[in-house]
Amino acid sequence: MEDKDQTATQHDQPQEEVPVEEPYQLTVKLPASGKQGQISLLVSPRETIHDIKQSIMESPETCIHSCFYLQHKGARISDFLELGEVEGITTECQFELIEDVYTEKDVRLHINRLRDLLGGPYKPSTNAIAIDASLSFLTAVTGDIDEEIVSEGEKKMEDLFSSEPIPEHAFTGKDVVAKSNLADFVPKTFVRAAPVCLKSLTLSGWNPVQHARRLAGDLLYLNVVTLENENLCITATTRGFYVNQSTMTEFNPKGRGAGKHAHSLIRLLQQVSPLFAKNFALVQDFITQHHMLEVLPVNTYHAEHAWAVVPPTVTYDAARPAEPYLHFGADAVDALRDWNDELQSHRELPRTNLQERVLRERLITKVQSEFTEAAVQGAMSVVQGSVTPLNPLEPEDAHMFVYNNIFFSKANDGRGTMEAVGGDAAAHVATNKDLEGVKVVNSIDPEGLATLGSVIVDYKGERIVAQSIVPGIFRRQDESSIVYGSVDNGLTIAADNQFHEAIGAQIAKALHLKQHAVNDAQGNAIDLHTSVETKGLLGADGRRYLLDLYRLNPVDIQFQEEEGIEKDGKPAYPHKMTLLRPELISLYWEHKFRQWVKQKTDEIKAERAKNKPEIKKDGENDAQETEKAEKAENDETSQEQQEQQEDEEEIKIDVSAFDLSFNPDVFTSQLSSSSSPDDEQAVRDAAQFLNEEILPSLVLDFASYAISPLDGDALTKAMHRRGINMRYLGKLANLVALSNDKRIHHIYDLAIQEMIVRASKRLLRKYLAECALEETRACIAHYFNCLVGHEFNPKPMPVVPAHKQRNDFEWTHLTPASLKNKLTEQVRLWFRFDLPEGKFDEIKPLPVLREICLRVGIQLHAIDYRFHALSEEEIKTNAEEDARLESLRARSQKPTARKNKKQQQALDALNAVPPRRKTTFIPDDILNVLPTVKQASTRSVFAEETFEAGKVSLAQGHRQLGLELLLESLTLHEQTYGFLHPETSKCYATLAMIYHHSEDREAALDLQRKAVIASERTLGVDHPETVHHYLNLGLFEHAAGRTKLALRYIRHALYYWDLLFGPGHPDSATADNNAGVMLQSLRDYPTSTKFFERACNTQEAILGKDHVITATGYHVLAKAYTLEGDFNKALAAERVAYGVFEKKLGDEDPRTKESDMWLKELTANALATATAQRAKLMQQQQQQANLVPTNTHAVPHGRAQQTQDIPTGEMPIDQVMQYINGDANKTSSTKKAGKRAGNKRR
Repeated sequence: MEDKDQTATQHDQPQEEVPVEEPYQLTVKLPASGKQGQISLLVSPRETIHDIKQSIMESPETCIHSCFYLQHKGARISDFLELGEVEGITTECQFELIEDVYTEKDVRLHINRLRDLLGGPYKPSTNAIAIDASLSFLTAVTGDIDEEIVSEGEKKMEDLFSSEPIPEHAFTGKDVVAKSNLADFVPKTFVRAAPVCLKSLTLSGWNPVQHARRLAGDLLYLNVVTLENENLCITATTRGFYVNQSTMTEFNPKGRGAGKHAHSLIRLLQQVSPLFAKNFALVQDFITQHHMLEVLPVNTYHAEHAWAVVPPTVTYDAARPAEPYLHFGADAVDALRDWNDELQSHRELPRTNLQERVLRERLITKVQSEFTEAAVQGAMSVVQGSVTPLNPLEPEDAHMFVYNNIFFSKANDGRGTMEAVGGDAAAHVATNKDLEGVKVVNSIDPEGLATLGSVIVDYKGERIVAQSIVPGIFRRQDESSIVYGSVDNGLTIAADNQFHEAIGAQIAKALHLKQHAVNDAQGNAIDLHTSVETKGLLGADGRRYLLDLYRLNPVDIQFQEEEGIEKDGKPAYPHKMTLLRPELISLYWEHKFRQWVKQKTDEIKAERAKNKPEIKKDGENDAQETEKAEKAENDETSQEQQEQQEDEEEIKIDVSAFDLSFNPDVFTSQLSSSSSPDDEQAVRDAAQFLNEEILPSLVLDFASYAISPLDGDALTKAMHRRGINMRYLGKLANLVALSNDKRIHHIYDLAIQEMIVRASKRLLRKYLAECALEETRACIAHYFNCLVGHEFNPKPMPVVPAHKQRNDFEWTHLTPASLKNKLTEQVRLWFRFDLPEGKFDEIKPLPVLREICLRVGIQLHAIDYRFHALSEEEIKTNAEEDARLESLRARSQKPTARKNKKQQQALDALNAVPPRRKTTFIPDDILNVLPTVKQASTRSVFAEETFEAGKVSLAQGHRQLGLELLLESLTLHEQTYGFLHPETSKCYATLAMIYHHSEDREAALDLQRKAVIASERTLGVDHPETVHHYLNLGLFEHAAGRTKLALRYIRHALYYWDLLFGPGHPDSATADNNAGVMLQSLRDYPTSTKFFERACNTQEAILGKDHVITATGYHVLAKAYTLEGDFNKALAAERVAYGVFEKKLGDEDPRTKESDMWLKELTANALATATAQRAKLMQQQQQQANLVPTNTHAVPHGRAQQTQDIPTGEMPIDQVMQYINGDANKTSSTKKAGKRAGNKRR
């Protein structure tokens, strides 16, 4: 973070204007061989020709082309030119697509492109680390749309009392209060598989091409089996593809006949196979049914994987193992990259103007994402033992690896360098802190200093650190290359002047690091800005690298002194790597800076007031002064205000005089020769600020609903943004409990759940590390049975892996009771919190399961798991069913005569019945164990600053300026991060809300759909952000007149909401109210009432019955009961609402008056209804007494007759009043007024 004077200077400077670029209308003429003559593209002059070619290849109309070049006025255009740089280009111009000569690489790319098209939008990658990467369910949830968008001017009054049937919608026939079933995690309408076009497409056994045939132009041979069961051998040549006469046993490269040759393999297959041509069109339709963002690959962000999945259908594909060859060639040269050089070269790109900055940030983001993907694959290979260590003779914890030009090491204290601060526990934390330091330094973006590409991969209980390789790091003279800091815990310390100056000028000032002297073993004092452990390395490429950035921030001394020792029955904290977060340092610095500015301002004002001439107060002048004061009383007031304003304007403070910096080596074992008391006090004050200011303010934010986390991840981010370490989770829970505020009781439950989840992650990490990969399923299943399945089976038995004994593993001895004790100890150890008695029985199984699976990297089978115990009736029924099956099996096993076909089928069906589950989970439920990833992702500072400036402008009322800034920010986000990124998703959502409020429905819907897809594919289908985006999409669709579609989105969002948190979250009341309003517009009053009831119950449970918001909920509920026709319930609800309004707001408040009106009308209606019911009852008694058949005409006219004519459940309150007063003649004339009133009330 920068100093205030720097920040102020930056804000004072005018923002760099983005030149307005006119888009080019580009017409591309296609080859004569195709049916379509030309296509049109709208492109930016900044787009490269390569990007335009990529757009042509991805377009459904021109996807058959992959090897071509573009020509303008007869001249070939270089792929690396920008469109605006093409000679003779105009805003409306025509290019020509010319089919190019193939190389072997072009053929491989062409085949890969075809395989991707045939696989559809959900084709799994061969090197995918998990099932269902980056899915989006938007198309599946949307389904068929049978409603049109209605503009505001065309909207008609809703007829709330129409006699037409209620239209079918997403909640029709559904139990809206039922809990979410995990089996519905993947929507039933979600379709993965595209129509089949070929039976197989494989590389031929006649590869590689012989030398003689290479001279003839052959590049590759393929075998194809069409849907017509025809076997084709196809030759790929420099000019295209043709069907040859080869078979499986005989090689004959000659063409099979005329017409069986084409430049594109797709065109050739369309010619030789009618079924391919037909189904390929279906595949294209299937792909185009999906939104563009659902089909695009996620290539600038680590792919998100769902925790609950459906097992994928296994399909036979002989070409799948050959995909590495098709991608990278026979020698795989394309796969080998110098990651470090790429990263550093991109960071050294010029950034003098906006376009250069955007290009630089886009390239850095892309290479960082690709590096992360490669690091994950390498880390998995390391854990699985597929990579030979560089130092095989050293202890296993100290092993180092190099794979794919990436350096891998284990996050253990293998060399004993951290033994004094906690050993392996400290080393594990240090990797996190190092990655955090890399992020911070990258955000400062210092010139002349470089950081390594860094990724942390947790897989199967082991933490692997992946880093790009510094040139020359493995040479023996590497000790001499360390020119800053120490490699031997301070025995020798180096301090290169250039390093020192660069760090001081850029990093130390931004991070408020203090220059301090440190003593080496000889007693020499060396000045450093960073901690001793931070190293400056001079690479063989001449670049200066910063390594080991885990101690950029000072120690949290208050926590260390209070919790670093055993006391109150709690053990000492496991390590001393308890550092303050960089966010806290920034917040504390700003806090002290504001105090300093205020103090200086007050001093200057006091000095000026002291220097002003004193007013005479002699007795003889009193009358004169009084007279003057009376004459100028009004003038003095305005003059004082003007003087005060002038004083404030004239006060100038030299902000550079403010000096607050932190010595990162204070309170460490390293001796510091200049560790002054002031240094120590600054660190103590920062720690005190955390405990006394930040933590209580966070609790207040929770109580005011400024922050309302839905899951543990959201809670973690909220704490981290305020600089609070997760070790304070127990203290936060205690503060929430002390407040005794029902409004934030859910935070208390969430904090306890998060502590249990984090403790479970530590235990599972320990247990999985001792398991082979094939043994992990049994371990995880048994752990889950002990944690959340203990009610179903209090004594779950572990499934011991084959060829192993139970004593071979620690986890096999777990029981629900012992696991409870272990988790209690872990929570006490790591969070200094004693779990209340009975809290384990209150944990929500599905939210806890979800959190553990996401943190540990587990994919579960998405089926309904039973967590509660069987009833006696169920036990009896199950026993009878099992006995019947056993009897049938026993009879079928008796040696008898040869069984006929039906008997054999019955026997097979019996044997296929799976055994009844004795535990909630079985090992087969665990479908995958995948790595979890932390990376030093880059941030586009300019894009984010523009985004924040846009939001500030909107908040200040400058709508047009704010909108322009946000649109500019969106463009920068798309260019830097790509379309599929969480930051881009936030931009889409913010702009969508603005357009929604300005009633530009189509623009709002388009942007919100993009926000949904980007969030689903990068954060997860059940992430809180995704859920909120779906809820807003439902609101926007309802506003656009498509209520049935809106309810599909609302139902989808509420399903995941229940999985995430369950009932009782404060925000869920808003979602329920919105659903109720939508259902009312469809006249489904009974279902809408259920949502209003649930919303009202939630508000009452959290806020209490005497809260105004709860009263508002009861008022809305009374209206719902009225529409449903239940006037007694409506009256009871309205009485509650009126009582609170009258007490809290007074009689004159509009809400009280409206409630009073409703109460009076409902009371009168209740009396009229009671009278009518008594008359009807007397009539029935009279009829029975006289034995006369019921005759509707015998009912007296008046109120009772009106009750039969008009169903009370469909009458608005205005109409109810008329019917009560017996004014039947005005019923029809006031129906429209009733509609208007109903709309207004809703």
